[in-house]
Amino acid sequence: MYKQGNKTILVKIILSIIFVAFLLVNGCVSTNTGPPLSKDELKKLEEEIETLATEIYINDSVRVWKVGVNVLSILPDGVFKKRAVIGALIVDNTEDIARFYKLTTEEGCVAIGIMDGQIAELAGIRQGDIIKEIDGKEINDSRQVAFKAVNTSTVIVERSGTRLSFNVKPKEIPYVRIRLKQTGKINAYAKFTGIQFTSGMVHFVEDDDELAIIMGHELAHLTSKHLPKNISMAALCGTLGGLTGPFAPWATQALYAPYSRKNEREADYIGLIYAHSAGYDIEKGATLWKRFALEIPRSRSKSFLRSHPASPERILRVKKVVELIKSGKNPLEELILY
Repeated sequence: MYKQGNKTILVKIILSIIFVAFLLVNGCVSTNTGPPLSKDELKKLEEEIETLATEIYINDSVRVWKVGVNVLSILPDGVFKKRAVIGALIVDNTEDIARFYKLTTEEGCVAIGIMDGQIAELAGIRQGDIIKEIDGKEINDSRQVAFKAVNTSTVIVERSGTRLSFNVKPKEIPYVRIRLKQTGKINAYAKFTGIQFTSGMVHFVEDDDELAIIMGHELAHLTSKHLPKNISMAALCGTLGGLTGPFAPWATQALYAPYSRKNEREADYIGLIYAHSAGYDIEKGATLWKRFALEIPRSRSKSFLRSHPASPERILRVKKVVELIKSGKNPLEELILY
């Protein structure tokens, strides 16, 4: 019995070796199919693609941030807490960012975006600068970056291995954290912690005017306090829907959907006013929602259970708001924010 067990183990080992050898041989054959590939050429191309991907990510992040700052800057006092800024997008340093800017370290944080004609640019701060100190405090993390609007701050940066000092006088604007998520999904949404854009949405819109319309919409959700209201209403609808037994999921959605569409319509309207007040061309909204209708078929649906208005309705709303503005009225002055 003992010898039989040893033979079984030996057979399993031999079969495993044969199987591994089979995989290795086939792998080698597959790799060498067609023209030979140089490892150096392949590595170089991989690095080029990684660098290009980092450049796209940085450009997308800066684009969303700039549009967000522009729209936030026109909001009335008291809508959001204000934050002192200098017009620079400062993020944590990473291996990819350090490689892209050819930095000597992957530590600390880096300015990846500078607003044209704003405080940081006028002072001399540039993209790719490593932020080392602010008012004598060492900066190791982007969360440590903070300014006071009443004071002139001294910012120490590292550029090409040299430390440079800049004096800046920050200004206060309404602040909301705006982030970019790398995914092909076309989406943007408001959260209690701020606003999230997907890279898919950034590439879906054709220009900053369209991006500002989406930005205004998401900011309007926050200024109108739709999120806490939505949670309360969803809980109520869930309770009522639960009384229908096996039909609870459909009943809950049927009760909640009209309320959700009401909030989306309000965000569409207020968001257009925000985008227009920030200097963007909101007539582009008609083209934007038409593209949604054509490229995202479900957005054309008039289903009773849908949480958002259908694209054709949103196109008409854009046209109505544009007509209102062209009539000489300033909707932002008459807008009441709760």
